Amino acid sequence: MYRILVGLDADPERAAAQASTIESLPAADEEITAILAHVFGENPEGRSVHELEGVRRVASTFDDAGIDYEYYEASGEPAPELIAAAEELDVDMICLSGRKRTPTGKVIFGSVTQSVILGTDLPVVTVSPEE
Repeated sequence: MYRILVGLDADPERAAAQASTIESLPAADEEITAILAHVFGENPEGRSVHELEGVRRVASTFDDAGIDYEYYEASGEPAPELIAAAEELDVDMICLSGRKRTPTGKVIFGSVTQSVILGTDLPVVTVSPEE
């Protein structure tokens, strides 16, 4: 069984790209448990991870594909919280989605993605939404 931490933000297109990547892995419906994670920077409304459109989109995709998943939420700075979650939840891999960038901009990851890559020894898969 493989456990994958899926760091999600509020963007449904990036979430869909992450879901598609995980769904395409061999034996995804038998061997993978995805942890759908979101880190709230500020959350005065008290929203839950279940309420985010991107998270709901991934959960729906995984329901249709028969992929097991769990929810995880935290508050604070995204990169350190995702790294801590990966350690706490004993995951095998982290999946993040980058933002669309120019060809030159693709050389440099976003700050959260770069911080997670540099802050963990786990494999980190980065995906981009289809254009």
